[in-house]
Amino acid sequence: MKFELPRFFGGFKLTQRNALLVCLSIGFFVRLVPELLAFQLPIGTDTIYYALVMKNGVVWANWSSFFTSSWLLYAFIVPLYSLLQVDPFSLLKIVAPLLFGLNVAGVYWFSRKMLGWSVRMGVLTGVFFALQLASLRISWDLLRNALGLGILLFAFSYVKDVNSNRGFVLFASLSLLIVFAHEYAAVILLFSIIGLVVWRLVKRQVSAESKRLLLGILPAMFVFVIGIFLRSYPVQNAPATNIIGAGDTFDGKVGGLFFLVNYLNVNNSVDSYANYWALALNVALLFVVLFLSYLFFVVRGFFRSDVLDFWTALLFVGAFGCLIIPFSALDLWHRWMFMLVYPFTFYAVNGLRKVSSKFREGKTRFSLNILSKKAMSIVLITFVLGCIYLATPILMTHTGESLPSTTLTSKYFSVGPSLPYEDVDGVKQAMSWLDGQMTTVSSVILQYSFLFWGQLYLDTSHTIVYFDINAHAAVNTALNHSFSMIFFIWWNQPIGWYEISVPNGFVSVQDFGRISVYEYKIGNVSGS
Repeated sequence: MKFELPRFFGGFKLTQRNALLVCLSIGFFVRLVPELLAFQLPIGTDTIYYALVMKNGVVWANWSSFFTSSWLLYAFIVPLYSLLQVDPFSLLKIVAPLLFGLNVAGVYWFSRKMLGWSVRMGVLTGVFFALQLASLRISWDLLRNALGLGILLFAFSYVKDVNSNRGFVLFASLSLLIVFAHEYAAVILLFSIIGLVVWRLVKRQVSAESKRLLLGILPAMFVFVIGIFLRSYPVQNAPATNIIGAGDTFDGKVGGLFFLVNYLNVNNSVDSYANYWALALNVALLFVVLFLSYLFFVVRGFFRSDVLDFWTALLFVGAFGCLIIPFSALDLWHRWMFMLVYPFTFYAVNGLRKVSSKFREGKTRFSLNILSKKAMSIVLITFVLGCIYLATPILMTHTGESLPSTTLTSKYFSVGPSLPYEDVDGVKQAMSWLDGQMTTVSSVILQYSFLFWGQLYLDTSHTIVYFDINAHAAVNTALNHSFSMIFFIWWNQPIGWYEISVPNGFVSVQDFGRISVYEYKIGNVSGS
């Protein structure tokens, strides 16, 4: 099958070799746009954590973290930071676009090797993926997740080549890297491959390819199982830390299993639902925001593919299982829903092909120029949503708001560095000032969104007591540890974020723009 690129590509000839680089470049430059718009400011909440990891220079906290942590990204960025000694946020502004480029290239490679699509069809698939809201959300600050999924796409691409020695080695090697890259990618890999082999066994279609697939997945499975065991029975040699948790949240974990959650009882700043219907509304609304614009093409273009079938099935269980069994469903349903963008992209592009073929009176030549106005409108709306998300640094800078800011969905989108851009400098100044004021008998209370900032700019000799939703629990924790001086950092005027106010007993001692440092005064409690 062929499809014609738009005219602005001119006479450029795509080959399989340079198409991969084209897709890598497209992903890199698309994702570079928000980084440039944000200038020196970081993008996304978890970005602060990655900067902290580079500052600490630790890849494995202890020997067990080799199996229990997603350390592959750290193995790259920590030595790179140590070598270059640049601002960690500046380094991440290159790392994040590279990871997104890896994913766009992986989408192209999967469509070529696994689905057998043409080079040009594969490039179109990569472009469609690169400009979607869900894929951009993953790239924003879920960097380990993005790395794992990028490698996963290439690993799946060699499922059909395991009968060759080269294909087998690549599949086995990439599978092992996936386990070290991210847990969710590892679960998708193992579920899809084992499911595929078992399904062939049930249908009595076991071949040499199936046996080699199972053999190739064994090293990854071995490491994964060890990791599960060590998470369930952790090694008791945790290093001393200056961080104290207030224990004000409930993660809803079921029966001690870290991957199952009771969503009717969970209580934190992201997942907290008054009842089942509130949970259902959140799930439905997020799905609408992410995929409604091109759902028609997904349904129209659905097709059967061994690996893709199991991959999609698992993502649906993760995203919607909380509606079927809300008291025992996979953790982070919204993360599973974001990852639906991968199979949905392949189905949607196939749907575009079918619509195009229909307008060519049954011919299979695929040209964007002959799509109906309705089809082009659907594609345009999808791309507009993605482009607006790319522009969120401008919106954050000038209005403090971002897209999507739709009610109930904004908490699932990490658009800024956990606080408005205009307050970043104030927080840095507050942390630097506090660093010179604190002693061994003092502590600072930080809401979770400020925690990584505190770890980044405060000396490790200073104690941090952090909380998520209950500031009073953090105050009691600090008092129970007999600290003679207790500080708190928060806004000095309500801005509508986090719905938290300064606890009773604190008075402002230093202002930094809209951010203030407060100190606990026992005598003020009764008068509050």
